[in-house]
Amino acid sequence: MKQIYAGAFAIGLFGVLGACAPQTTKEAAAKASPAPAQEVVRLDEREILPLNQMQRQHVLDEMRGLLIATQGVVEGLARDDMEMVAEAAKAASMRGRGTVERPNNMKRLRMGQVLPPEFRQMGRATHEAFGEMAQMAADGKPAKDIQLKLVDTMNNCVVCHAAYQIPNP
Repeated sequence: MKQIYAGAFAIGLFGVLGACAPQTTKEAAAKASPAPAQEVVRLDEREILPLNQMQRQHVLDEMRGLLIATQGVVEGLARDDMEMVAEAAKAASMRGRGTVERPNNMKRLRMGQVLPPEFRQMGRATHEAFGEMAQMAADGKPAKDIQLKLVDTMNNCVVCHAAYQIPNP
């Protein structure tokens, strides 16, 4: 039994010493050469929006504003506070003080030239829908109707996030 262990030890030792031995230039070059180029597979098949850093920040700020407005609408509905609903929704409407999607920002950042028309249409429809929610709340429409409008509006968010990605430039 001792002979088996001694033999295994000797084989292992020679293997380690062989691995540490200096290699010929040819052997070293073979090990150092890069693997053949492999086809790059994109795991995320969404369309990449080609935005520079300022444009990217603009879109991210816009999405955060919509998320904040959504949270305010949901909270207002949960608290049965239609004034809160109207205020939160108005902030994300086309005329709202909370939106950064004003014509001068869009022009200054050349957003119309880089964003696909479908993306812009979804954004516009989302802002218009928040305006409708604000009006519904101001008019005293039932909370259920406003919730259903929010559900429809959030479908734009789901579709947009499923279709587009905004990587770091």
